[in-house]
Amino acid sequence: MTYLRDLYPPSAARESGWMDVGGGHRVFWEAHGNPVGIPLLHLCGGPGGSPSRQDPRFFNPIGYRIVLLHPRGAGCSTPAARIEHNTMADQIADIEQLRTQLDIDRWIVSGASWGTTVALAYAQTHRQRVRALLLRGVFLCSADELEWLYGGGAGRLHPEAWARFSSWTRAAERRGLLQAYAETLNCGIAEEEYEAAYQWCAWENHLAGFRDQQRDTDPQTKAQELAMARISVHYFLNDGFLSPDQLINNANQLHDIPGTLIQGTRDELTPMGVFPLIQAWKRSVFHAVEGGTHVSSDHAGMIDCIVRNSVELMSLK
Repeated sequence: MTYLRDLYPPSAARESGWMDVGGGHRVFWEAHGNPVGIPLLHLCGGPGGSPSRQDPRFFNPIGYRIVLLHPRGAGCSTPAARIEHNTMADQIADIEQLRTQLDIDRWIVSGASWGTTVALAYAQTHRQRVRALLLRGVFLCSADELEWLYGGGAGRLHPEAWARFSSWTRAAERRGLLQAYAETLNCGIAEEEYEAAYQWCAWENHLAGFRDQQRDTDPQTKAQELAMARISVHYFLNDGFLSPDQLINNANQLHDIPGTLIQGTRDELTPMGVFPLIQAWKRSVFHAVEGGTHVSSDHAGMIDCIVRNSVELMSLK
């Protein structure tokens, strides 16, 4: 019987700090593991998400210097939930500023969900700075994927959850579902904004496999939901600040970068982006994890696959 690898032990950050990145934003970063280890940047899900305490545990803390970035408006970065001066170009610039500040020449870039979108956009812009990509739950922010999530495609699989997500906004009376959420999430009435944020996050959590969870009314949780929802809608209304099919059309720029793509076979949140990427990026290696849902941070097979591949990447020159 094959031994399944587990997460590494929890760790405290060995380094941390803030960066002033312009536009009134300050972003927070932290680093775990070995300060002189192989540099690895992990980009979290979102848009509007922030690193979790579990994120560094996928990577060997003796071999890696594991860097986590809290994106603009999310996590410990300030101001919270702010969408002004918050675009893909801004995120790429922040990553480069952090790399320079930490005196890192090249690093492995890991991403989960929306983090794969940012990782691919960054690698295609600064490919000389990327040793390899390790991506799980691939999302390209394409028109087809957004239609799946917010146009009713996934709703056909989960009609009751879709009805809760879509009907309360009265979107049919306005200008579409995303626009309806954008209006409510930025209306200036706190309780209405928090309700919209909760509904947004509940739909995504449902598709990700986290169902029937009791509502958490803790102020910190509500603030996190607001950042996630407001920033997500901001990006998706603008197609991720990407040109149509940009990440596929520019995949040839990754020809000298090895890539590992990991996808759960039961991923209902981002089920389609990985397959065109496999075809366009010839140096990528695909791993389908049986029974894994989106990202599946608690799924033994997904954990094993991510940990094993992160160990293999340590041997890269």
